[in-house]
Amino acid sequence: MMAVMKDKFNALWTAAQVELQGQYSTQRVQALFAYSNNTSAVRVFFVLLLTPLPCLAITTVVDLVHLRPTTAGVHANELFVRAFVSFWIASVLTYVQFKHIVAEAPLSCTQVLVSGAVVGGLSTAVMYALALVIGFPLPFSIAVVSPAWLTLLFLPLAPWIKRAYADQTVWFHVANSLKVMMCQETLVVVYPAFFYVFTTVPTSCKTVFALLLPIIKLLLRNVMANAVVHLNDDIPEVVILNVEVFSALFVAYCMQNTPSVKTTFVLMAVDALQMSASLYDISHVIQRMKTLRKESEARRALLIGSRRQSVEFNLAQAIFNRQMKQRRPSSSIPLRLVSSILKLSSTVHPVKPLALASDSKTVAGPSGRDLSSATTLGLEFEYVQKLRKVLYITEFVVLLNYVDVVIPCIFCE
Repeated sequence: MMAVMKDKFNALWTAAQVELQGQYSTQRVQALFAYSNNTSAVRVFFVLLLTPLPCLAITTVVDLVHLRPTTAGVHANELFVRAFVSFWIASVLTYVQFKHIVAEAPLSCTQVLVSGAVVGGLSTAVMYALALVIGFPLPFSIAVVSPAWLTLLFLPLAPWIKRAYADQTVWFHVANSLKVMMCQETLVVVYPAFFYVFTTVPTSCKTVFALLLPIIKLLLRNVMANAVVHLNDDIPEVVILNVEVFSALFVAYCMQNTPSVKTTFVLMAVDALQMSASLYDISHVIQRMKTLRKESEARRALLIGSRRQSVEFNLAQAIFNRQMKQRRPSSSIPLRLVSSILKLSSTVHPVKPLALASDSKTVAGPSGRDLSSATTLGLEFEYVQKLRKVLYITEFVVLLNYVDVVIPCIFCE
């Protein structure tokens, strides 16, 4: 009974964790090998140092617009200048994201900038009109203006999207791009609403209410990952830099706006448990990789006398290199290690005629060496599959740590 419950819990846990649902593609692992072999430590350091700066610069540009007190009224406030800059940047980034997901989209850099400016101006005009009608400052302004902004955003693309509907492949990408945008808009609505309720509930209920944050994050992570399932290698970035950024930001807000040490401790404990679980998943996969490495090296040493590879990464690189040498130059199909296994049992290969004796009437079956070679290839295949999975999980963990550290540091008071 306990074993059955344990298996069900493990299955549920695996299904709920986005980082356990994917793995690196062969091309991404090869690119990682090339980058690690050809890139200097100095370049890596500067990449890590400078990569966040454009995002910080954009945020700083928006904040440079001075805001007058709300008592100055709707007609004497630079809030709408800031709103225009924000909508322009958001529109440009959305068009760039759409272009990345749907490569067929007819969007040049000039079109992106001009369309973004037009959409930003019209969205600001809608916001100004609503402020005149409803009141200033406009409550939940981003959530209120978002429907108009989304409508204006797709007007320049409407004719092309209509034509893309006829191509199922392109339309699949368009639909997924729309799903991503809907998920991002959901983040804009859900988290501010949660924070508003959090600030209004009694102090005694804040701790329990704060536990909804991890649940919301878990649900939104899965929704976002399913929206970009065709961009397997990009899922970690899409999930972390959308859902986790919002979650970390509002966790920081909640911790700042509650005097309860208990609530702060609970939120920190939940993050620590999530990180520990991810590290456990990584260690579990690595232990299996070590076992496979020992078995594979022992068998290959018997076959070709190869030297022992002491590092999992090096062994995987050697396996990939062997597979690349076996790849036909004219082939346009991306390399898949699984094909090496499948070909052993499901494809017919031309072979040289057997040099049989003149009086022989039988054909010999596969030799023990052939079977051992096939077994070794199977071990290598499983080993590389585990490597692709552990790299995928590791990227999630690294990005998650980055977000959980950087976001509170930037937005803390």
